[in-house]
Amino acid sequence: MSGRSLVFRIRWAVLAIVSVGLVGPASPSVANEFTINTCQADRAEYSTQAFEDFATRGMMWKRACNPEGGGERGLITGNVVRRGRVPRGARSYFVLRAPDGTRFTRLRWAGTARRRDCRYALQLWASRPDGAPIPITNVRANRGCPNRPMAQAAYWAKTFDIAGATTIVQRIICVGSKDTPYCSSRDRNYLRTYKAEVGVDDNTPPAVQILQDNPFTLGHWVNGTQTVNYNAVDNVGIMLIRATVAGAAQGDSARPCNYARRIPCDSGPGALAIDTSKLAEGSQLLVVQAHDAAANPADSQAVTVRVDNTAPGAVPVGLAGGEAWRNENDFHLTWTNEDEGDRAPIAAAHYRLCRTDGGGCVEGSRSGTGIAALEGLAVPSPGEWHARLWREDAATNREPTNASVPVPLRFDPEPPQLGFEESPASDPTLVSVLVTDKTSGLAGGQIELSLEGSGSWQTLPTEQVGSRLVARIDDSRLPAGRYLLRATARDQASNQNSTDSRLDGRAMTLDLPLRVSTAMRAGVLRDRVVRRTIRRKGKRRTMRRRASALEAVSRIGFGRRLRIDGWLESHDGRPIPGAEVHVLSRSVSAPEQVVAVVQTDAAGHYVYAAEPGSSRTLRFAYRGTGQTLPAQSEVTLVVPAASTIRPRPRRLQNGQAVRFTGRVRSSPVPAGGKLVELQVVLSGRWQTFRTVRTDAHGDWDVRYRFRRSCGLTPYRFRARLPAEAGYPYADGVTGPVDVPVRGAPCR
Repeated sequence: MSGRSLVFRIRWAVLAIVSVGLVGPASPSVANEFTINTCQADRAEYSTQAFEDFATRGMMWKRACNPEGGGERGLITGNVVRRGRVPRGARSYFVLRAPDGTRFTRLRWAGTARRRDCRYALQLWASRPDGAPIPITNVRANRGCPNRPMAQAAYWAKTFDIAGATTIVQRIICVGSKDTPYCSSRDRNYLRTYKAEVGVDDNTPPAVQILQDNPFTLGHWVNGTQTVNYNAVDNVGIMLIRATVAGAAQGDSARPCNYARRIPCDSGPGALAIDTSKLAEGSQLLVVQAHDAAANPADSQAVTVRVDNTAPGAVPVGLAGGEAWRNENDFHLTWTNEDEGDRAPIAAAHYRLCRTDGGGCVEGSRSGTGIAALEGLAVPSPGEWHARLWREDAATNREPTNASVPVPLRFDPEPPQLGFEESPASDPTLVSVLVTDKTSGLAGGQIELSLEGSGSWQTLPTEQVGSRLVARIDDSRLPAGRYLLRATARDQASNQNSTDSRLDGRAMTLDLPLRVSTAMRAGVLRDRVVRRTIRRKGKRRTMRRRASALEAVSRIGFGRRLRIDGWLESHDGRPIPGAEVHVLSRSVSAPEQVVAVVQTDAAGHYVYAAEPGSSRTLRFAYRGTGQTLPAQSEVTLVVPAASTIRPRPRRLQNGQAVRFTGRVRSSPVPAGGKLVELQVVLSGRWQTFRTVRTDAHGDWDVRYRFRRSCGLTPYRFRARLPAEAGYPYADGVTGPVDVPVRGAPCR
């Protein structure tokens, strides 16, 4: 080895050592900057894809940065080792171009160089679009050449300021010499990169847009997890997407980036999943924020989103027309949707119809903005169903457990079937109609009868007893003859049907009366002389005999009792024993009411003792039985009004006054007092000389002065109580009282 060659090698070794000493840690990324890591700076994949490559004939490039491998490792540009040579200008290079709109800031580089032929130039530099190149490594051709057969070799590891550069070039090129326009290819000549970390300055924010292509981003009411589709574009790609709702971050979505690539991250559309259960309910603003590979942020336009995750609650449901049975399969359910403010409106109603007898269920739904009614709802079949309803809002929230209280829907389209039953022999006036209705059941009806040929129908008082219509024919009030009957029945759904036939199909006719006729006699039994004229031997003779007779009208003194006799017999004169006879009393001041019940003896005879009282009419009524007709008889008791009378003094002189006082005994006294007439006998007859009214207790008082009496004149006085409307007594008078008056002798 020559001395010059040794010196040269030492110089390069020192350069390598110095270079290693100058290398420090790479500068950390700052805002708007990112680092492209290549070769062994990319410890994951040892990628070199950020570089473009090129080689002419006889030259080569090699991407072999993984240190664990055979042969030379690194990003190598060199010549192909072979016999011969390469012409001047033969070259091999790698180029790293800054992404559009960016500039390089620094280069942290480590590599080696080797050349045997000094005619090769080994170069690494950065280019600015508006300035001179920035040299990084430049082993110029034909300078510092080693002595043969020595080879030049060096190692670099250093950070370089390349601010403003847009291109980094690693190149080996055959320059040749003045005398030899070629380079040898018999030995290895190359420039090798082990590690390259390139800082990239990017001040261009990304562009991001929310794609309004689904209900959430279109502002419809939604719930659950929703998707936000977006499109984000940037010159260095999108590193991070962040969604904010109402100013609060809802999670980050990191997009895949590879900082061994020239453009580390991809641009383009993407999607975010938003869990709306973590959001407040109501309307709010959604913004998508994009961060590019250099951490430059940018916000999308804000869109309004509407969130509601709560299912509508239960509401009371009403049924138009009420819950009664109906014969049309048409039901109308209504309810009220309360205003919930900024919440999803009601958009649909779901219902379940179930038979009450356990015959199964069906479900259905109706939709409509703000729906508050289900019109024209029909049940699957006749019968009783229960409807339960729950609502769904515009965000599709619904909860079957929030169903309403069951509403009964009752449908029966079939009319009832009916027919007359045979009346029992023990109760011939009973008319019964059997009604069959298998769905809703009997609700009521009426039974009518008509005298045959009259064309006039009379409604009987009709009752419902279970599944029958029952009525009674009062044959005591109807004329005898043949009668036609018909019945009309309606079920709970207002279906109606009529019949005039018995269950066996025969026409329903009856002959009245249906029961045995009876007769009753009643009155006051009095003895009287009965006169009868007979002819005997050509002569007329009057025969007298005493006989008892019943008086239907009898006058009885005030305060006296009276016996009334009566007999009850059948139409053929046979007595009816053991029958109850009701005694009813009425007067002008009191309505009719039962005062006693008597019973006939074996002869059909009964007795009633009338207590003292006012004038009244007594009605003796036999109500009949299921086989006998009723009968009745009336007895009128006439009771005169009564009063006391007392004169004071009992003897008088002419010119003196007498005072008559008394009290009406026949109570009650009329509200305005009882009219009392004072009478005296004049000219042989009673004449009224004074009229007064009693007080509320029935007391009365009259003064009379004698002025024209002479001698001793006896006077006879009495009080008369005339009959009055509403006063339950007949005309009455008191007993007479005598008042003698002495005057001057008569002339």
